[in-house]
Amino acid sequence: MYGLVKTKRQQKNFEITWEFFCDQFGWQNDPYAENGCRYNLYLLGKCFYRRNKVIGTIEFIPYDPKNPNSTVEKRFSFSKFDEIRLYHNRIWEIDKLCIHKDYQRKGHFHDFLQILYDHALEYKPKFYVALIEKKLYRMLRISFGQRVRQSGDALVGPTTELIPTVIEISEMMNDKEYVKKVLEN
Repeated sequence: MYGLVKTKRQQKNFEITWEFFCDQFGWQNDPYAENGCRYNLYLLGKCFYRRNKVIGTIEFIPYDPKNPNSTVEKRFSFSKFDEIRLYHNRIWEIDKLCIHKDYQRKGHFHDFLQILYDHALEYKPKFYVALIEKKLYRMLRISFGQRVRQSGDALVGPTTELIPTVIEISEMMNDKEYVKKVLEN
């Protein structure tokens, strides 16, 4: 289960979860975009009176290569590609994507796919651009094939490698049978 961050409490839970990952992996915590769409990934409470636990996060930010706070553009120049320059007003950055290690490989990847689908339905992006951790990149590549592509050399950090990635989301969304298959699995 997941939800769009709308309240101060939801934002605080998002920040706690994301900042835990930043501390754990030595990542820089970039500013939270004012125009971003943030989602919390929840583990449902076992009882109706327990709150849902936030186990993951994802943020979508309208792409602007001139934005000094752009997480992706300041680390990898996506704007050097013709297709990115051509469609820059239909591109979103994916940022602050994480899932707690205790909940990885437990079926929650599908929830992130649903978030991507819901966001793409509402905002109709042409592409998503992101710096994606190497293991997650492989999972996305297996799931989406050629529609997920590496756009440059990996950025090697102290604990992980980040892959500059372009996701051709509009092409995926136009293939209704493919979308149905991915969301049903």
